[in-house]
Amino acid sequence: MLRHTLLLASAVLMLVSFAPPSGNNSARVKFLIGKVRVQHKSQTSWQRAKMNQSVFSGDRIKTYLNSRVELRMPDGTVVKINENTVFDVTEIKTAAKDKEDKMRFTLWAGNIWAKFTKLVSKRQSRQIESPSAVVAIRGTILDMNVDANQRTKVHVIEGRVAVRSKGVSGEVLVGANQESTVDKGKAPTPPKPASKTQGRHEDKTSGSLKFKINPGKLQYTDPAVLTSGIPVSGQITPGSRISANGVPISIHPDGHFEGRVQVSEGINQIRFLAQKESEELTKTLRVLINTRKPELRLSSPLVSGFINRRDYSLSGAVFDGTPRDKVKVFINKELITEVPGQGSFNRTIILNEGKNIIKVQAVDFSKNSTEIAQQLFLDTVKPILTITEPAQPVYMRLEPPRPPGDDYAVQNQRFTQTIRGLVIDPAPSSGIKRIMVNGKEIQPRSDGSFETEIVVKRNPAENRLSFYIEDMAGNITRDNSRMIIVR
Repeated sequence: MLRHTLLLASAVLMLVSFAPPSGNNSARVKFLIGKVRVQHKSQTSWQRAKMNQSVFSGDRIKTYLNSRVELRMPDGTVVKINENTVFDVTEIKTAAKDKEDKMRFTLWAGNIWAKFTKLVSKRQSRQIESPSAVVAIRGTILDMNVDANQRTKVHVIEGRVAVRSKGVSGEVLVGANQESTVDKGKAPTPPKPASKTQGRHEDKTSGSLKFKINPGKLQYTDPAVLTSGIPVSGQITPGSRISANGVPISIHPDGHFEGRVQVSEGINQIRFLAQKESEELTKTLRVLINTRKPELRLSSPLVSGFINRRDYSLSGAVFDGTPRDKVKVFINKELITEVPGQGSFNRTIILNEGKNIIKVQAVDFSKNSTEIAQQLFLDTVKPILTITEPAQPVYMRLEPPRPPGDDYAVQNQRFTQTIRGLVIDPAPSSGIKRIMVNGKEIQPRSDGSFETEIVVKRNPAENRLSFYIEDMAGNITRDNSRMIIVR
């Protein structure tokens, strides 16, 4: 009997030791669409978010275009984080686990929709911060947005919140169907009736009216859609009406609807309005139209030809007329910079001797690209000059004097002298551009040899020779060391 009792006690202890802990103080991912990343506390890398994963205090969530994630808190609170948003789960504490019931969040940029469970004790606290505001919450449904200027807009759908600025004193109470705005460093604006576009991220699906939109393509690069529109389709409760941006869409008897919506370059928000009797339902679809290729200009243009410097400075600018587009600039497949819409770039390229292919490419968010490709030939080697006649560096030429009595004529006697030589342009050869002897340009033969005649004088007796050889890359060889002396 005692043995059975001990076995039963051991089993109970094992069950207790393996029982899951109560009062979990983490959020959980309950819905996920598109590109969503999570950065865990004290880490610098981002991880792909997954369904049903836990999100803890100190974790950061980032959503991208056409993405959304829904978090469920331990008390049942739901937070929907919409596209292009950065959101921190700053702190989650539960009464069962931490002896304290507290939740704090930070919305750095973007938009969230949240439905908080009703608080029953003053010791419970719920708070959302932004760069410009602090929102204290009791059981509430709200929509909150932070724009690029850190301006915070709070729209209360149900309940009431207290909104205060981080920069100045003062607090306002915002009730149902009201909104308040907080600019950084300024007091909150007095509550006013909410605009009709607020609260669009949460669709009220109660009643008999229901509809869904087929996802379709979220971006288009074909210019034809600017005239024909983009196709939209979905399913709605039969007997209803639906419009997109105010234009009615035809509905089949079974509730399937389809049509086309006019769009413009950039991000388009298509607002669907469904109606049946006294019910209304709205949904918003965001679609990117990006049909323009980036424009690429070079301020130090690439010129197909020869160059004699290894370092080549290439600079220019990119322009993209699509609103909110981003353009990446590559030089020979290496990413140089990324600019929002328009901007400049500069990069010094180290060339190799001989032929170099330089490719500059601008690629926008939708993979539209523009490319400029040129060839540069690097030649840093100077031409080699060999003089074959006169062979001596100092050549003495003896000429008989004229008869006496005409000293002026004797002193200004002129003679012609043949000059012969050979010019070689070593590899990598760009070719000889010009040969000049005593300022006179001459044409070499195909093998690089040349011949010309120059005039030498008896007075002064020392006639210095000047050779100038330049190749196509700009390398120059000079020789002023040779002399012809006439006696």
